Formats: sequence, structure tokens, C-alpha cells
Amino acid sequence: MVLAAAAASAGGADRRRIPFWPDAVPQAIQAHVDGLTALETVRELSRFHRVQGSAAFRAAADRVRQRLLAAGLADAQVESFPADGSTKYAHFRSYLGWNPVEASLEEASPRPGLIARFPDLPVSLADYSQDADVTAEVVDVGAGISVADYDGREVRGRIALASGPLPTTHRLACEERGAVGLLSDFPNQTTAWSGDDRDLVRWGHLSPYQTKNTFAFMLSKRQSASLRARLAAGEKVVLRAHVRARMVPASYDVVSATIPGVEHPDQEVLLTAHLCHQSPGANDNASGSAAILEVARALKATVDDGALPPPRRTIRFLWLPEIAGSQAWLVRHPELAARAVAGIHMDMVGGLLSTTHGTFHLSRSAETLPHVVNEIARAWLADVVDTSARFAERGGDPRAGLVWLPGSREAFLGDLRGLELGSDHQVFEDGAFRIPMVYFHDWPDVTIHTNKDLPENLDPTKLGRVAYLGAGIAWTLAALPDDEAPRLLGYALAAAAAREAVAAPSPDAREAAVQRREAEATSRETLDSMSRLWPVLVAQLRARPTAAQTVAPATDRDTRVPVRDPAVRGPVAVYYYDHLREMLGPGAETTTALTSRDDGDRLAYETLNLVDGRRTVEGIRDVIAGRYEPLPVREVADYLGLLARAGVVRWKAQ
Repeated sequence: MVLAAAAASAGGADRRRIPFWPDAVPQAIQAHVDGLTALETVRELSRFHRVQGSAAFRAAADRVRQRLLAAGLADAQVESFPADGSTKYAHFRSYLGWNPVEASLEEASPRPGLIARFPDLPVSLADYSQDADVTAEVVDVGAGISVADYDGREVRGRIALASGPLPTTHRLACEERGAVGLLSDFPNQTTAWSGDDRDLVRWGHLSPYQTKNTFAFMLSKRQSASLRARLAAGEKVVLRAHVRARMVPASYDVVSATIPGVEHPDQEVLLTAHLCHQSPGANDNASGSAAILEVARALKATVDDGALPPPRRTIRFLWLPEIAGSQAWLVRHPELAARAVAGIHMDMVGGLLSTTHGTFHLSRSAETLPHVVNEIARAWLADVVDTSARFAERGGDPRAGLVWLPGSREAFLGDLRGLELGSDHQVFEDGAFRIPMVYFHDWPDVTIHTNKDLPENLDPTKLGRVAYLGAGIAWTLAALPDDEAPRLLGYALAAAAAREAVAAPSPDAREAAVQRREAEATSRETLDSMSRLWPVLVAQLRARPTAAQTVAPATDRDTRVPVRDPAVRGPVAVYYYDHLREMLGPGAETTTALTSRDDGDRLAYETLNLVDGRRTVEGIRDVIAGRYEPLPVREVADYLGLLARAGVVRWKAQ
């Protein structure tokens, strides 16, 4: 009866925009968020070439700190962690920073003229290029990633034109065959629109660990195709490359600030964004950085003017070097990591659909970390979608429709989906830290990592809507009072019932039982997260009836128990760092049947997250199968065997 009343209260007569908040709360947040201010922040950050471990990144970090102080977040600071090529953050070895000064690429003959200049076109010089002043002939090595690409080609003393990944082509062409440098058109992102714009120049990276790097200049597809055609016709092309840049010991600089909680200051809600990337790097990721800055400014103003009371829990904001900075911050601050109850990560959140072709996605937390943050996010996303659609169809007050003129006026195009990898949230959600995060991101984006990722491609309306969405989720986690918690419980119970009702589509009896069990486990873990945040709900949750699902043993049983090495904290692949190759050697095979699946990266990530020293291989497989997709026990066993060979896990004595 208690639970029925809770569910009824979520959809009672007093219909609300957000089922568990009086309308005054979303209205107060909406009144203080400003999408135009967020876009101005994007423009400001886009002026900095924000490569990790560079002076320009630090300048951007200092600018964020200044904006936070001006907004009244008095504890705003920039904290620095060594990035020197030797300091380790758990298993992850830091790499060096980079100090680029100037660079130019010119054709010396037969058609003299400037091709590219840094910093005029920041992406023209690949990251971690180093000093050079050479005049040399160009040789086309195709992809440049295999020995066969170099057969019959004289490379020594020449500049190699290659289309493969830069660290690989540099090793084969420069380190092993004596090329003096590289030209590259490596397409580091692929979408349905790839190749349509042949003038995009993509951001490139040499290895930040290789202190013998020469240089690489990045070319557009049009430039490289023209050069290749000339070389194929027998023309001798001589270029002059001038570079002033060095790999240097530096730091990972992390900006942090808080809105302190008044009841539970030692419990923290996180909002994170990576501040790094090339200039302009507007959507990726000046947009996410600007959006969480707008959340900080808006919530602080809302509290300061009395529209909302101070939050019960602390809200912490972090601007980080992508993935590596998150790894460093979490490893160096275990006490703060332990305080985090859940969070929101924003990476690319402002792109205009007509220009970037990217739509907004809100990804739930890892399936191995079910949490009520997912249901809170679902409610606030529904409000943005409904409010924007109503305005687009009926007109009225733009601000009431979450529109910031001269921004767009169309309905918000976004969806709620399962875990997707590719940014800092996968560090926070790793099994060593276990901080549930929802992930905001636009995808695809045809301008990502190119010279055309410009502020002009962003929409103040979308930035405002995303900031409102993030502020609402964070405020709920940090400030929802006990007397509103039963409404949230009712909302979560309705989602649990829907999840469990569709949990057994498999014709295989055992797989159906696994899916039913894992659907119920997901619901239980979600509700448990509520009882930790709002203990007032404990008695009601205890009254929830549960039916224990029995699952027969698998036919291909594996009762071994893997145990994670406590020294490995965080993902095994961290930005440029691949721990498996580091431990097994560069030529080792690290592909398995599990990782070769279409969803292999995500399944491998979740497999390691499930290693807790108690679950068997079969048990880990069943969680993956019940929450993602059926797969043989042997695939999980083979992947865990690979991790064991690399020392990431060991087998518990039986």
C-alpha cells in the first residue's frame, strides 16, 4: 500500500513539469540559465589551442577560474598534476606536455608558395611535433602502416606523405626508415558525411611518449589528393618545413569549484567536462566546458538571490584534460572520489543540426552501476523535449519555451540511450571508482577534430537547454527534500515495472531467466541508490515485494574467480596510453572474440567493471548477457585471460 501511494503521488492531480519538483523549482533554474552567455564562453575558449600540457591549455584553465570567481564560487582553483613522462597515476604513466611556438610548411619547388602556418591554422601542426628546419623531397607511402607500403620507395631523407595513424606512420617512416618528417591526412573520425568536405583539416597527434618525434603537418583531403596526383605523374615536389616546438615536462591542469552543501557537505554531485582540444574546438569541447560553467553560474545566482535554498549536498564542477586529467584527479583525490554520489559529464553539447549533423544523446550510467540519476535525467529530458516542442508548435514567450534568441526555435532533438564510451565518464565509472555518471554528447559531428569546429556552428538555444537540463539533474541529486522523495520513488518504480515487464524475450529458458534476474537486479540497485540518498525511503523500499529468479548453471561452466590488481585503477586504455600493450609488448595480440564484437569495447569495459573478487567468470557473463546481449562464457573467459596475462587481474585460488 505504501508503494502504491508513492506511485500514485507521482502522477497525481497536481500535474508537474518535473514529477518530483514543484514547478517553482524548474522555473527558478530556467530564469537564471542563459544560453547566450554560454555561447560567449565558447567563443572565448575557442581562441586557445588547448592541447593537454601546453601553455594555452593553462591559459584557458585560468580563464575558467576567473569566470568562476566572478560568479561567486570563491573556492575556484587550478590544481596541477605532473605530466612528465614518468609520473604514474595508478597504472597510467603520464606523458609529456608540448610547447609549440611557430611552424610553416612551404613548397620550395616547382611551385613555390605557403601551404600551412602555425598558429594561423592551429590544426596544421600535429601535436607533439618537434624542432625542424629541413628542405626535402616528398614521397608518397600510401597508408604508411605496413612494411609493404614502403617496398620500392626511397624514404630516407625525405618527407613521407601517409594516411595512416600518425604514431604508426612516424615509427615506420621516420624512426625505422629515416624520413625527416610526415605529411598526413589521417581521417581520425568517420561518419556518413566523411569525404563530403574535402577542405577539412583534421587535428593530428604524434605519440606524446616518443621523445624522438620529428614533425607532422596535417593536410586536407584536397591538398593530399593533389600532391599524390602530382607525385604519381612523376613530378618532383620539394617542401621546406620549419618547426619550433618541443615536448617538455608539463602538468595536467584541473579547474575545480564547488557550491557547498549545508546538510551533507561530504556528499558530492559532480559535473565534469574536458577543457582540452584544438583551437577552435567549439563543440568539442568548449561547448561542454561552457555548459557546466553556465550551470555553476546559474545555480549560484539562483541560491544567492533566494529563489532556491542552498543545496543539501555539495555540487562540484571539474574542467579536466580529457581522460588523463580525470585519471590523475581521481587517483590523487581518493577522499573526494569516495564522496561522489553521482554525476554528469558533458562532451559536445551545442552543435546546430543543420551544420554539424549531430543530434543530442543522453547516455545512462554503466549497466554495472544502475542509479537513480538515470530516472532523474529521464524526467528532466522529457521536460526539455516537451517544453521546446510546445513552443515550436504554438509560439509564445521564447524564454518560457527554452529559447534564447537569436538561437534556434525548433523542438529539441535528443534521446535517452544506454552507456556509450569515449570520454571522461568511463574513468569515473570504472570499477575502481564506481561513480555513476550520465553522459551528454552530440553525435555524429562532421566538424569534430577539424579546423571547422567553429563557434558559428553552435546554437545558444541548445546550449541553454543543455545547461538547464544539467542544472536540473544536479539540483535534484543535491537538493531534493525528503518530503518530495516519495514522488521520485514512484517515478522510479514505474520505470522498474516497465523494465521488468519486457525482460524475457529469449526463447532459451536459461537466457530468459538471466534477463529477468538482471532486470530485477537493475531495479533493486537503482532503488538502493535512492535509499542511500534519501534514507527516509528505506522503510518503503523494504516493503517492495521481490521474486527471486533462479538460473540454471550454464552448459559451458567456468567457476574461476578473477581478482583485480588494486594497482590498476581506471580503464586499461587511457587516451594515448594502452596498458595491455605496455605490459604485453607492442607486438602482442590484444584482440579477442569479445572485443571483436560490434559492441566489444563496451562489453570489455563492463566485464572488467564486474571483477570484484566474488563473481565467477560464469557470473560475470550472466550479468553482461542479462543487461546487454547473450554471449558464450568462453568469450568472457578469453578476455579475462588476456587481462590475467597483462597482470590486470589474477585468478583466485580455489
